[in-house]
Amino acid sequence: MKVLRLHFDYYFNLCTRISRFSTSYGMNKITTYIKETKAEMNNVKWPTRKQTIGFTIAVIAVSVFVAYYLGLFDFVFERGLNQILNN
Repeated sequence: MKVLRLHFDYYFNLCTRISRFSTSYGMNKITTYIKETKAEMNNVKWPTRKQTIGFTIAVIAVSVFVAYYLGLFDFVFERGLNQILNN
């Protein structure tokens, strides 16, 4: 009888955990998350069109500068390495 009681307790505890898991991580949590996310998005201060264009131009300019800089070093090191290996 004690063995049956242990099995019952084990399965009861398992079912209780599964039940808690499904309710705590079910649709309730998802809808709460979506509502909180929507509320938080209303608090975000979005950049203006002028700021967005300015930041975009800055990113493109820095990217072009870095590409040119790395390309120049690559060219210099390639020429130097060819001079060393060919002589």
